[in-house]
Amino acid sequence: MHTVILYGGANTDTELAAIHDLLTDALAAGGATVESLRVADMKIHPCVGCFGCWLKTPGECLIDDDGRTVARALVQCDLRVFLTPVSFGGYGGVLKTAVDRVVPTISPLFVKVNGEMHHRLRYPNPPSLLAVGWQRQPNPAGADIFAQLVQRNAINMHAPASGSLVLTGTQTTNEQRALLTGILRQVGVAA
Repeated sequence: MHTVILYGGANTDTELAAIHDLLTDALAAGGATVESLRVADMKIHPCVGCFGCWLKTPGECLIDDDGRTVARALVQCDLRVFLTPVSFGGYGGVLKTAVDRVVPTISPLFVKVNGEMHHRLRYPNPPSLLAVGWQRQPNPAGADIFAQLVQRNAINMHAPASGSLVLTGTQTTNEQRALLTGILRQVGVAA
């Protein structure tokens, strides 16, 4: 299983770096190949909402930067992993900028999914989605919002399997490792 991790932590975020290492080890133990994209080290401009990726250059953003690399990698994998600090229940700013630039990977046309309107797939065989959030101190309300956001994103991305998990600074490394192993099984990785 080819996995792409969008690592949305700042370069100074040692706690998230440690979780990245635990996650990478668990994925490798489950037989996955891992490609990790450290978003903070990439040149990704914010989406300008021009919809050129739908109308002028279907499937490719008009902005020629590393956002194209991210979108391409996320289309060509079996599992997308978003690794991010949780900010007000959402993705951290670094990751959010990259996720916004994935709009070219969906179609501007719509289809009903469970009675709701969602974008059609642009490409066949969509990857599964896993989001791993990080909070220094537990914030159950923020973690609940994060889980809902990921679940809604999974529907929009037509992910065949999805899961989310928020780890905290109050957990031991062994607890974090066990939680990661459990959520990886949920998305089809035999960690």
